[in-house]
Amino acid sequence: MEKHAVNLGSKGSFTVRKGRLHKALGIPEDQTIPESRLNSALHSTNPSVRRMAASAKGLKAMHK
Repeated sequence: MEKHAVNLGSKGSFTVRKGRLHKALGIPEDQTIPESRLNSALHSTNPSVRRMAASAKGLKAMHK
């Protein structure tokens, strides 16, 4: 999977692997993740899925 760097300016930066949350949730990459699935992923027992969902929700808000 491709790594992409996300630069938040003075707040720092981090890397994400494109399509990793889609793969963890079993959703094809060409489809968008429904809001209900994203919210349920925020309360997952898997900590890496929780982190990916939190960053996906934050990045989704940045595009508006």
